[in-house]
Amino acid sequence: MIYNDLIGLLSSQKSKESKTDDLDLSVSTIQNKNSDTYELYEELKSLVYDITRSINVKSKSAIYIIDPLKKVFQIQTGKKREFIDIVKMNNSVILNHINENKKLHQKDYPDVWNKLFSDQNWRGSECAIFSPINIQGAVAGFIVSRVNHFTDIDEKEIQILNKIGDFVSFGLDNITSLEKKILSEKSKSLILEVISDLDFKVDSQNIFNQFKFLIRTFFRYDKLTISLRKETENRRKVDKAISSIIKLVDGEKDEFNEGSEFPTNGSIHGLPTISSRAINSINWKESYPNMARYKSSESNDSSFYSVLGAPIIIEGESRGAILLERKNQELFSANDTKDLELIGNVLGSALHWRHEYEKIHNNATHDGLSGLLNHQTFKERFNDEIQRAARFQQKMAIMIFDLDKFKKVNDTLGHQYGDYVIQTVSKIMQDNVRSVDVVARYGGEEFAVILINSDVEMSTIVAQRIVDNIADFNFLMDGVDARVTISGGMSEYPKHSDNIKDLIEFADQAMYATKQKGGNGIITHGNELESHDKKNI
Repeated sequence: MIYNDLIGLLSSQKSKESKTDDLDLSVSTIQNKNSDTYELYEELKSLVYDITRSINVKSKSAIYIIDPLKKVFQIQTGKKREFIDIVKMNNSVILNHINENKKLHQKDYPDVWNKLFSDQNWRGSECAIFSPINIQGAVAGFIVSRVNHFTDIDEKEIQILNKIGDFVSFGLDNITSLEKKILSEKSKSLILEVISDLDFKVDSQNIFNQFKFLIRTFFRYDKLTISLRKETENRRKVDKAISSIIKLVDGEKDEFNEGSEFPTNGSIHGLPTISSRAINSINWKESYPNMARYKSSESNDSSFYSVLGAPIIIEGESRGAILLERKNQELFSANDTKDLELIGNVLGSALHWRHEYEKIHNNATHDGLSGLLNHQTFKERFNDEIQRAARFQQKMAIMIFDLDKFKKVNDTLGHQYGDYVIQTVSKIMQDNVRSVDVVARYGGEEFAVILINSDVEMSTIVAQRIVDNIADFNFLMDGVDARVTISGGMSEYPKHSDNIKDLIEFADQAMYATKQKGGNGIITHGNELESHDKKNI
């Protein structure tokens, strides 16, 4: 995805023709089989088709691109026996659904439905999801995904499918401009090689390090500094406040190292960020006499003279800067400026896509209400921890918790109050375990916990603390307070079993024994009968 997003950054500025002319030219370029970029276009279509299928295996998808001469949308990929080859552009219902990213239900528009899909015996439960494709700001096509029943697709999948068109728009816009080839083939290869090696599963520091080696290849410098504007607790809301943080330093060392903060305003290192433009000076002290290198309080006897800086552009906004410094007064060339501006754009896109990956990954692995791991991810993580425990011969405690009489809370206080309880209990659980431990929402009001490298005896203290903290907590929302308790059961690896299914079942059975005892407690597997006998006595 990032490959297609960035191709256009390896070419010159788009022409200043009208949107209509740009659209006609762009579509003609990408569909010209003799074009150098036609293969990239084919790869993009194949990639998008595979992505839509992976999002929802029950969906059937097709890509349509405008034919500017015939004024119709022509199918590009998708099974033609399931989709109509041509969709007329004057179909207002379809255009409205494309522009609004709305679901089209077969039962609402049966005639329109038949103009999009091949004739079949429809049941009325079918629906389609649209995502527009834009080139140069004009609608150039759309992606449509169909499911046979509206319940076969959830809101999270719909949101992702709605965004796929944005990705295609990036790809097509950029593919059409690739042929201008502002950079040499070697330079493009270097940049694309770095992009292809990026791993978005690791932290952003890995991305900075990858770009450090790229910049070393392009430029000669004495010091490289990459900085980003400081962000607020809301990760994506940049604190335009005023300060930047150094994310990477290469070359000469001084007092300003990775992690150091400096004022964005009034500093040479913050100037590309503030101005959103590149700077190139043979002697920065003479060019910017009223500015400090980093801070006004630093010594003014810096040994650096020539500077070249470029903004880091993320989602169209300047969020940071790359600055190269030399100790001699050797001017960076005009081509150096263009190359660094390009790298600033590429780095910005890489950081943007890492954030997008993080969002998608978080949505896929975490429960939306509680923020805890979801059921599927818990099972995958459990399997990983089992293998790790076996390798290092460690023990693990597995707990299953279930809120007592939670249905009564929902029925009497409402589902919003129930959601508040789930969120609060989730936080209590996380606050009472270590960062290495695993906490998940296992079901509606059911939770699962894995205590790493811990046996039942040690874990019982933690489990009881969770139970007590929940029982003692004053649940209060909109002036309504309630008392909530929870029941837990526990098993131990490998004492009780080395099988995931058995360990969960044993903990689950112990949890139900706790409920039979009256709830608000924790029982370990093997002690169920003992607890039952004590209750009877």
